Amino acid sequence: MRTDPATLEIMRSYFNAIAGGMGHVIERTSFTTFVKESADFATALAVPSGEFFVYPRTVGVTIFLGLSLERAVRAVGPLEPGDIVITNDPYSTDGLATHLPDVHVFKPIFADGELISYAWAFVHCSDVGGLVPASISPRATDIHQEGLRIPPVKLYRRGEANPDVHTFLNANSRVPHLNLGDINAMVASVNTAETRILAMVKKFGLETVKNGMLDLLDQGEARARKVIRDIPDGTYSFADYLDDDMVSDVPIRLAVTVTVEGDSITLDFSNCDPQVQTAFNLVTNGSRHSFLFQGLINYIISSDPFIPVNGGLTHPIRVIAPRGTLVNPEYPAAVGVRHTITMRLYNAVLGALAQALPEAVPAAGAGQAAIVVLSTPDAVSGTRKVAVVEPMGGGGGGQADMDGVDGIDHSSGFLKNTPVESLEQHIDILVHSYELMPDTSGPGLHRGGHAVRLDFEIIRPDSIVTARGMERLRFQPWGLAGGCAGTLGSVVLNPGRPGERQEPKISVLAPAPGEVVSIRSPGGGGWGDPLQRPAELVLREVESGLLSRERARRLYGVVLAEDGGRLAVDEAATREARRIQSQSPRPAIDFGAARESYEQKWTPGASDTLARLLQQLPPAERWQRKQDVHSFLKSYDGAISPDTVREAWSRLQAGNGSERGESRLEQLKITGGNHQ
Repeated sequence: MRTDPATLEIMRSYFNAIAGGMGHVIERTSFTTFVKESADFATALAVPSGEFFVYPRTVGVTIFLGLSLERAVRAVGPLEPGDIVITNDPYSTDGLATHLPDVHVFKPIFADGELISYAWAFVHCSDVGGLVPASISPRATDIHQEGLRIPPVKLYRRGEANPDVHTFLNANSRVPHLNLGDINAMVASVNTAETRILAMVKKFGLETVKNGMLDLLDQGEARARKVIRDIPDGTYSFADYLDDDMVSDVPIRLAVTVTVEGDSITLDFSNCDPQVQTAFNLVTNGSRHSFLFQGLINYIISSDPFIPVNGGLTHPIRVIAPRGTLVNPEYPAAVGVRHTITMRLYNAVLGALAQALPEAVPAAGAGQAAIVVLSTPDAVSGTRKVAVVEPMGGGGGGQADMDGVDGIDHSSGFLKNTPVESLEQHIDILVHSYELMPDTSGPGLHRGGHAVRLDFEIIRPDSIVTARGMERLRFQPWGLAGGCAGTLGSVVLNPGRPGERQEPKISVLAPAPGEVVSIRSPGGGGWGDPLQRPAELVLREVESGLLSRERARRLYGVVLAEDGGRLAVDEAATREARRIQSQSPRPAIDFGAARESYEQKWTPGASDTLARLLQQLPPAERWQRKQDVHSFLKSYDGAISPDTVREAWSRLQAGNGSERGESRLEQLKITGGNHQ
């Protein structure tokens, strides 16, 4: 330790105040609802190597703390006082920018002619061009369809704005004035940080401030290692799924093997599916990228609430992410819906940890933060308005000591809702309802959080709705320790009206004026046996209107009866109902009927085998070959084993993949009876 503990703690408070204050500058000066209301922005301070040494806990997005500016700094070349760099390109920054609407700026801070730090900020800009308003379409097939790519370039040179950069930024957005407002907010933020860091240097001295930055990183690492030492050594595997890739019905599988050895931990993603041809890819360059293990970071922070939050937390973590997989795609893979991958990895990593620490890990939450965007014509300017309607989360997973949080998942708890009044002021929309949904929490000793329902009416013709990241419409959030799986999400057009119809996951939707779009998020999984939940809590939830009497009896074994005009627990009937229901033991993990049915055919071993075989091919060919194998075995009778996959692979290879599907399967005579 270079700094005495008392001085370090004082400086830590200074640094935290600076980083948090940067975020408050963005909140108060940004233009768009998604930044100033929903808080999709972040700020931090980095050491000269590019690693964040202080990161706010409660201001803005909390999932970037393990990233690094190093590659972006190298790409932009020598920096001078007054320079400010802008970028949004994942491929030239090692995934610092994770998709194109996330625009990053950073400023080098010099003291006595020496580079001592970087001030960094990002905001999610409303539109950077691309296929659709708000830029992100799940169906994009390469990153060039997703908008303007900005490699690291100087937005300001020696304190002077670079007009050429501003010109091409404005020319590549449907709402350039909104983008400029948010970018200027970031510029104000990093300038504020520079002023305050230099004030610290004046107060404490240059060497003391530099040493304090490094000591905070070391302290974060040391305390993270202490938390990891308390996890039992061993190897733990888990997998979870995205519903599909938006162009086929084949699920996307995210698998991880977690190995704990003393005070270090390795996450191996070798059994993940290959990169897909749609926008569900996450650029990491195979590095220790915090989007891969945000669940583990949150576990460390929860276990040590006073740990310095910085990149040092990630030092004990090693990552294996083979090139060409979903978590390390090759250029030019589309990446717009990368946060959907991040949220499912959150579930997968915690699912693995649950095998070692069953009482320390929550059940699965909704697993989505569907960013619902509305674009309408602007009659005054002749262009279009673009605004985020809501970041639609869902119920959080139940925990060993508490119910899941209603309406928001652990993995996206940093996002805030957009107030309806503010939304209706910014764009032509009429919100009918925005509320919690009854009977959507996964039952458990500690139930999952309830889902959210949003109904809004289209006012203008030629309006477009997009909703990237919509998930759990097929596979339920899993319950843990005997808890039940949560509920699925859905999309309904014109609910309760003539022409009501169920819609699939939204990519691009063009409702007519007067039509109502109803988006219902998933509910969180429950933790612990529902039959152990105190009957009075079940009664209270029925009285609140969030739980029906029928569901209370069927899932919790709680029988309610009228007593003097009020509901009361029928103690005798409840004891008998619970006695009968307890004769059917609960699984440790309840994946829900759809996943159980899928894995009865596509066993985990078969999926692991296919993932490894696909890595023999060039990355650009893997997605199609996965589709070929699934189509080839579609009519296979029985559980698909690793040997079945290898035989199907061999026969498809022999045929060069030219004959696919059921006709090819019939020709080659692969049947379930041959491989049981």
